[in-house]
Amino acid sequence: MLSATALNDPASDERVGDLRSGSCKVAVIWIDWYAYHVGRFRGILSHPALGPTALGIEMVGGAGVHQGLKFREDLPADLRVETLMPESSWHDVGKIQLALKLWKVLSRFNPEVVLVPGYYTLPGIAAALWAKLHGAKSVLMTESTEDDHRRIWWKEKLKSSVIRSLFDWAVTGGKAHVRYLEHLGFPLNRIGHFYDVVENSIYQERTTRLRQRSREFFDLPARYFLYIGRLAPEKNVGGLIRAWSAYRALGGIWPLLLVGDGPTANELKEMAAESTYRADIHFAGHKGSEDLPRYYGFAGCFVLPSSREPWGLVVNEAMASGLPVIVSNCCGCAEDLVVSDVNGMIFDPVDDMNLTSCLVKIGALKSEELAHMGLHSREIIEHYSPRNFGREIARITNA
Repeated sequence: MLSATALNDPASDERVGDLRSGSCKVAVIWIDWYAYHVGRFRGILSHPALGPTALGIEMVGGAGVHQGLKFREDLPADLRVETLMPESSWHDVGKIQLALKLWKVLSRFNPEVVLVPGYYTLPGIAAALWAKLHGAKSVLMTESTEDDHRRIWWKEKLKSSVIRSLFDWAVTGGKAHVRYLEHLGFPLNRIGHFYDVVENSIYQERTTRLRQRSREFFDLPARYFLYIGRLAPEKNVGGLIRAWSAYRALGGIWPLLLVGDGPTANELKEMAAESTYRADIHFAGHKGSEDLPRYYGFAGCFVLPSSREPWGLVVNEAMASGLPVIVSNCCGCAEDLVVSDVNGMIFDPVDDMNLTSCLVKIGALKSEELAHMGLHSREIIEHYSPRNFGREIARITNA
């Protein structure tokens, strides 16, 4: 990783290369970089027209938007990424100070295209304004759908005016996201796709390799339903525990494995402790991206029960790992990634019994049927790749 200090050091000139001269073509900004941000950036770097002159900008190196929880990991040393405030967390840093730092970095590298993570922060608005004032293309990266939040008409009207004024293009995930941008008045012919991607090959290769060993080697239960993500109210993990308990009461035998941490962790553990089937509810805690393939590798099915989820990149990871998926219809990815009874099932998170029915149906499938669904998952997710994201950014750059 290149910090702001490192990029001001002449010794780093060799790594920065000709970006010093202001020949940067694309600058991509995220608040704090997770593994999937790295994957997206590698997709840009893989494109021959973009890679040599692409710069990554990370705003903070501490905890990001999820206050008190740090999901960021050390960035690969080979990536050209500048962290503006390496020791700061998003909720503690002064946004004016951060916006000024971002403005200076953009002025130093003078990109032709600026990829901006949303329209709701002062640094993000500053980046879009910089692009407008310096003749660069401003590209909104967004995962919002109309159903993410309760929408208020006057706020929507203001938002529509802001994004149409600040951004030349938008890049987003799937059908629901495109519909929302259209609803806000953004031109359909200026909306790019494949924003929500992960490095599929990593999950496919690692889970394939791990499956050559036994689950006992990793101290994992027999075939299980898997959830990976934050333990927070909008994730509806409590609903999953209730639905799974009903599945067990109906004779199901698969355990439930929950990987993650968050503000509702203690509440969920208390709920699990009161279950008749508590011995088969396993809390693995927060795990880094390097550890996740082992949990995907031996699961029977992945479940994302969220009551609100802009996309759900863990579904990408599970599908790349060759798993059937059960996904809430409130997840932005459901419409694009899940084909009912082909690679998984979609359910209504308001109805616990709807989820229970899905668990019962998946849990009753034979091994070869599960494997067939998992193969379809891999085929579907192949289209949602960092390489295709890079191609979209190249198309926007050259438009």
